[in-house]
Amino acid sequence: MKQIDKIIFINVVTTAIISGVFNVFTGIHVKNLGYGESIVGQVLSIGSVSIALGSMINAYLSSKIGFKKTISIGLVFMSIGILGVSFFINPFLIKLSTGIMGIGYGFPFSSIGVLLIENSSEKERVKVFSKNFVSQSLGTVFASYSAGKLIKTFGKIFAIEKSIPLVYILCVFIILIGFYPLKNLKINDKVKSNKSKDFFKGFKEVMSGQALKFVIYNTIIGFGAGLVIPFFSVYLKFSLNIDNEKVGIIMGLSQIGLVIGGLLVPYISKILGRENTVVVCQLLSIPFLISIAFPQGIFVLGVSFFLRSTLMNLNQPLIQNISLETVEYESRALMSSIVSVSSNVTRALSMIIAGYLMEKVSYNFPYYITVVLYLIGTGVFYRSFKEEKPLRGGADE
Repeated sequence: MKQIDKIIFINVVTTAIISGVFNVFTGIHVKNLGYGESIVGQVLSIGSVSIALGSMINAYLSSKIGFKKTISIGLVFMSIGILGVSFFINPFLIKLSTGIMGIGYGFPFSSIGVLLIENSSEKERVKVFSKNFVSQSLGTVFASYSAGKLIKTFGKIFAIEKSIPLVYILCVFIILIGFYPLKNLKINDKVKSNKSKDFFKGFKEVMSGQALKFVIYNTIIGFGAGLVIPFFSVYLKFSLNIDNEKVGIIMGLSQIGLVIGGLLVPYISKILGRENTVVVCQLLSIPFLISIAFPQGIFVLGVSFFLRSTLMNLNQPLIQNISLETVEYESRALMSSIVSVSSNVTRALSMIIAGYLMEKVSYNFPYYITVVLYLIGTGVFYRSFKEEKPLRGGADE
């Protein structure tokens, strides 16, 4: 297995569990235990904050002990956390377990982009990030669809509230597969050299210039995303009365668009440019987000999910690439962590707000706020990056 493929494999395993299973069905699981949307929002927000915390811890630890060890620690934490969510019914313990899992996920989450960019040349980076994104999306599709089918099957055999925890237990075994490529993973010397750099001095570079502009943009988009994305499955299940299997299918179908988009990214970005591709795709996604708030039947809803997800996330390989190129290579682990913090902490806050709004006002209201924030965030990105040519590359240039 090639070096790049090993890195991508680890990302696929961890992302499939988090995005394809945990994020889709945890809200439903908490609702099945008898708790309201406010508790769901609190649980999901803790998961988001803990990912940010794990990313920051990883940025520091990876400069001391290396990415292989920090990713290994992350996989262990993920396993412990998801087991806790499976067995506990007390809301405090569920939140604690979600926090442990989020911290664990934050380690590989903030490592993958750095490892990819440092193990690829400038010319091949868009293709490498696109390959990673496509593989990640396929893993998420498979995980979401399979989890939905398994939950339905287990629900026929066991009590419905036990079906999701059983799937979570199976996820632990999948997480452990992530240790396989770590065994022979070789870390680039440039990444190892981060040990000699003062970790805290890196904040000065990250919180200035283009890097700061990107963090501001990411914060706005993250807040908007947190109002609706974590609640998609809850919205489908409890507002539209769609069963768990169909929830898994719809969420899985929305990821298929990411695969198509990921394959097209290198070609679209050559025509429009990286920055313009980000702007155009985000603007085009907004009408479909509005359509989800006014569902016209399951078919139209599924199509809207598919197109919104495709357009809003098609540019993720470009965004990740752009963000890491705004700083020198010694600060990329820290930049990756700051980006994670700016996105996840604001998502955590917006999840709590969204849970309250959905419980007290309506399931639709947060969508309107998200539309406004996406427009503002896209405007900030356009003004900040429209004339910026080429961004800084790594030391291999």
